[in-house]
Amino acid sequence: MEEVMEEVMEEVMEEVMEEAMEEGVMEEVMEEVMEEEMEEVMEEEMEEVMEEVMEEVMEEVMEGVMRR
Repeated sequence: MEEVMEEVMEEVMEEVMEEAMEEGVMEEVMEEVMEEEMEEVMEEEMEEVMEEVMEEVMEEVMEGVMRR
């Protein structure tokens, strides 16, 4: 029974995908997915950059404190 359901689902998905391709819906979906991916990547990179900046700032602050 499960196998039949899987086959049916696959066929349905294929048909939906074909229709979506014809209507250009897929392009929009892909663009949205790409935008979301880029945002996540940017957020992750920003976090890394911020961490590096904070580390540098802390090092400079510590050096300044040590000099006093």
